[in-house]
Amino acid sequence: MAEERERAEMLSGIILAGGAKRSILGDMKSLAPMNGETLIERQVRLLGQICDEIVIVTDSPRSYLRCVSPPVRIVSDYRPGGGPLAGMAAGLSLAQRPYAWIVGCDMPDPSPAAAKAMLRKLVSGVDAVWPSDGNGPHPLHGVYDCRCAPRIAALAESGETSLSTLPACLAWEELTEGECAQLGIGFGFMSRIGSESESESESGSGSGRRRMALTQHSQR
Repeated sequence: MAEERERAEMLSGIILAGGAKRSILGDMKSLAPMNGETLIERQVRLLGQICDEIVIVTDSPRSYLRCVSPPVRIVSDYRPGGGPLAGMAAGLSLAQRPYAWIVGCDMPDPSPAAAKAMLRKLVSGVDAVWPSDGNGPHPLHGVYDCRCAPRIAALAESGETSLSTLPACLAWEELTEGECAQLGIGFGFMSRIGSESESESESGSGSGRRRMALTQHSQR
């Protein structure tokens, strides 16, 4: 338990809040009201339960100045308009802790318990741990080793914007729905404010690519 607490204290929380995440009415999803607070405030509060640092990555920094205050950091996207990969590259590059819990700004129920479970599986040689179900991995609620930032930045620089490219480029492990059930963790933490097709398009592509990625990593 002492070791688990020590590792959690080395964890940055990164919220990807690029300007593209908007509701059908055109409002920013992250600023939607939820039980007396905005969604972004809710996320900061939940991530703050286990993260020693909170970073919001956005191409609209002024939008969040009235919602959050120091010590929460607001940083600019690595490549504005570059999608979640650019946001990940910026957040991981600028994080002040060795590990990071990354969530999308449209996820209303990020799970500290799930993040702790993923952090326990982030062992040597693994770049990231992601929840995974029948649709494949879901990198937008994952725990990362910040040392993988240059590889994600290279993807962003090449013009890639889709998260579906990540599984073949990182060595990753999965946290399954069954494992969560054994730990008493509901799997609803991956839910997002948006369409089902949007969630599927930003998920990875299954365990076969995971095995390939791990093999590629071991050869580097």
